[in-house]
Amino acid sequence: MSSDTIFSIVNAWVLPGWLLIALAPSWRYTSRLVFYLAIIPLTVTYAYLLISGLDNMSADAFSTLDSVVALFSSPEAVLTGWVHYLAFDLFTGLMIAKDARKLKINQWIVIIPLFFTLMFGPFGLLLYAIIRLIRVKQAGVPMLSNI
Repeated sequence: MSSDTIFSIVNAWVLPGWLLIALAPSWRYTSRLVFYLAIIPLTVTYAYLLISGLDNMSADAFSTLDSVVALFSSPEAVLTGWVHYLAFDLFTGLMIAKDARKLKINQWIVIIPLFFTLMFGPFGLLLYAIIRLIRVKQAGVPMLSNI
């Protein structure tokens, strides 16, 4: 299968998971469906891409910025990195949704950091952390008690 085809498949593959997290976080099957039918297939794809590309990776591939740039100079390496982002961002989104549900944060407010987690990963997590901090202070719950 070509890298372009894999790229198209994984990009489409994550969308139902994000929609479930954003629109049906309380549905009893959301977490299981997203984890087992979206995140795990992405991790399997990532493992395949990683293992198949190991012969192109040097021992010092991550030792300098220049070596990382060189590593990501091939479409296959960029695809591997992209799948990594998709899997981790979706997992982070799932954890945000679960935590927000536990803290009874309005799901419509949580859609904002979920969107930014989908688009910009850590920035969305930062937005959720701020929302979470406000909610925890309002509820009088110790900040780190539910993490």
